[in-house]
Amino acid sequence: MEKVYLVNGLDCANCANQLEGKISKTKGVNSCSINFMTSKMFLDYGDNEETFEKIKTICSKFEDGVTLRRIK
Repeated sequence: MEKVYLVNGLDCANCANQLEGKISKTKGVNSCSINFMTSKMFLDYGDNEETFEKIKTICSKFEDGVTLRRIK
């Protein structure tokens, strides 16, 4: 099931693209799409909490201050 998150702290569209690529390659992630203009991430990871923790770690290591907040 796809969930929507607000992504805070990304500086540019290229960064969003790179982060999307890293998350998409993560084991357990079915799909990931980041819209830089709306700061939204559309994410399907099958409700696995361990996978989501990996995603949060990727975000925080990718760029200082990047955070996720579920909105849908």
